[in-house]
Amino acid sequence: MKLRVALASTAVTVALGLTAGAAQAGPSNLPPPAGAILDLNGSTITNDQQQYAVNFSAGVANTAITFAFRQDPSFESFSGVSVVDLTNPGGNLILNGDFSNATLGTSSAADWTYANVYGADAGGIVASGCGVGGSNCWFDGAVQAYDAISQTIATTVGDTYQISFNLNGGVPDGGIYSSLSTSGDVTGSDGNGIDVLAYAQAGLPPAGGVPEPATWAMALVGVGMIGGSLRTVRRKSAMALAAL
Repeated sequence: MKLRVALASTAVTVALGLTAGAAQAGPSNLPPPAGAILDLNGSTITNDQQQYAVNFSAGVANTAITFAFRQDPSFESFSGVSVVDLTNPGGNLILNGDFSNATLGTSSAADWTYANVYGADAGGIVASGCGVGGSNCWFDGAVQAYDAISQTIATTVGDTYQISFNLNGGVPDGGIYSSLSTSGDVTGSDGNGIDVLAYAQAGLPPAGGVPEPATWAMALVGVGMIGGSLRTVRRKSAMALAAL
């Protein structure tokens, strides 16, 4: 099982009025929400820091920048997040892109909101020393479905922007990113669904049959805290433990 260290979860559970043994239906090999402008599905996994980038043209004055994650067998490390205006160059529009202002071991990071609307186990937390240059990272092992982080930035309609981030795939033996499990295990953490997606739009479109409307960004805090408080013990490597 993937070992999941969730700090302060008991306090959150009590605050939300939940019981430790409360039943929660688990996801079963759910696909990502549609509408991504970058999807690593089909890409080769690396176990080193690698930078990815994608451009988009702003169509609204306030754009939700969202990243969705899945990593069934292990955990992936996500850091060094940046959005810059290529039309009218300036600084990084993303706040706390290195996750330095955060509560380690939890999904609480300043300027970011967390969502786990599918109820995936082993959702993301902030961990130390696992990001580019030894910075903090978003350490995510969402199983059989996707969780996400998001923040909204001011954009100029018609300008071209570039999103970039660093990623360590977290699979020492290598492999291929896949949006769905291809191992035959479509219910547990032994699947090999592994993926990261980026979105740049006012909100995520609906995912068929799952409550994932364009109001995801509005529901991020409440649903995300519940998902964070109910993370369970999953399989995890010694390397992943060291990152915490």
